[in-house]
Amino acid sequence: MTDTADRLLDQALAAANADDHTTALRLLKDGAAQHPDHAAIAYQLGAEFAHLELFDAAEAQMTRALGLDAELHAARFHLGLLQITRSRFDEAIATWQALDALPDDHALRLYKQAFEILAEDRFEPARVLLTRGLAARGSTPALDRDMRTLLARLPPG
Repeated sequence: MTDTADRLLDQALAAANADDHTTALRLLKDGAAQHPDHAAIAYQLGAEFAHLELFDAAEAQMTRALGLDAELHAARFHLGLLQITRSRFDEAIATWQALDALPDDHALRLYKQAFEILAEDRFEPARVLLTRGLAARGSTPALDRDMRTLLARLPPG
């Protein structure tokens, strides 16, 4: 990763964390144009598009990020999450398949397992997995926020 790419990515993340999504999007688009082979920039651009509910663009960028770096597990999980929210559960399961290679206590693997169980309307086991995932390592702050929101909205039992 170049210093310029690092700086752009850091600035974009700071802008997004400050709820300045216009600046974040501009920086990430510039970063993607200047560093087209940079997987983390592509992923963050996809995450920013998802935040802005530009789902087709979000999926395209996350897919591009995974094409550049198949080990970018946060992008893989986020892409599957987008697919689920767009009623494409089978695609999400296929996207998430590679997460099975992660350690059993990896946050993204636990989150993936929670969604598989939620598909069967098994709320209590999903709640346990989400809670374990939130205590585990390997996620991102944004994905953890999403999982906390999901956990709070799960029906009892």
